[in-house]
Amino acid sequence: MQQKMLYMRKTPLSSAAILYLLAAGFVLFPTQWLGDLFTQDELLAQMLGLGILRIVMAAVMFVLALHMGIYGVWVPKKPLFLLFALPALVVAVNNLPIVALCRGTAGITGGGAYVAAFALQCLGVGLFEEAAFRGVIFPFVLGVTGTGKKGRFAAVLLSSALFGLLHLVNLLGGFSGAVFLQVGYSFLIGCMLSVCVFCGSGVFACAFIHAVYNFCGNLIYSVGDYGFGVFNDVWCAEEILLTALVSVAAIVYFALVLWKKDSSAADSFAVFPPENEKKEEEYADKGNNGGAGC
Repeated sequence: MQQKMLYMRKTPLSSAAILYLLAAGFVLFPTQWLGDLFTQDELLAQMLGLGILRIVMAAVMFVLALHMGIYGVWVPKKPLFLLFALPALVVAVNNLPIVALCRGTAGITGGGAYVAAFALQCLGVGLFEEAAFRGVIFPFVLGVTGTGKKGRFAAVLLSSALFGLLHLVNLLGGFSGAVFLQVGYSFLIGCMLSVCVFCGSGVFACAFIHAVYNFCGNLIYSVGDYGFGVFNDVWCAEEILLTALVSVAAIVYFALVLWKKDSSAADSFAVFPPENEKKEEEYADKGNNGGAGC
């Protein structure tokens, strides 16, 4: 692909801000109308419209990234690098109300179409948010902070904070304390997945983990009358203890990995400003030759 937006690499900070505003605009774009083309069921239409449009938006971010010369961030640098992301998958699966499901105080009674539509929604949201934040914004922030130990921590924290704050747009639907809780755990999930990307696991693997996290955490609440389980049933003492143990273990693991891992994977996709026109031409030549990791 012939890159046409290499000029954005010259000012990583400004470009990251522009791309952040673009991502926010995509989030605010109405989606229900698309689902209405497929079904008259309001809940199904909502999930289908959101899922399909988020997939389209993820594709747009992917194409923009290629035009800006961002390649090696998308797939694992090596198959073994997927192992860095396995603890993140454990965190995502643990978001399922495991204790309540085992006890039968929460569950799904039917509605396969709703479950499938919700899975599509989770996949679309995961793809878009990971493409935008871990696939594009994170490399630009790394270009500013650098991939050294202090720089990588700064990039993870800053890009994840921006990701968490983006969820404040949900306040437009009405004030709710749950939105601020969502900002908090989105920040933590963003940190976890940013570390996975830094270590070379790839954005697409993180998108899958993101989708699993959303699916497991909201399934019983998002399938209409086919899910059951109240807050006190889900967040019993055992579930809180299990989640706390998994969370603490994950924080320690990802902090240590980020500190100790060499920067070779991140150096291949971090958007460092080209020093001169010759450097920019090298990026273009790389794109014409197919690039790496895409």
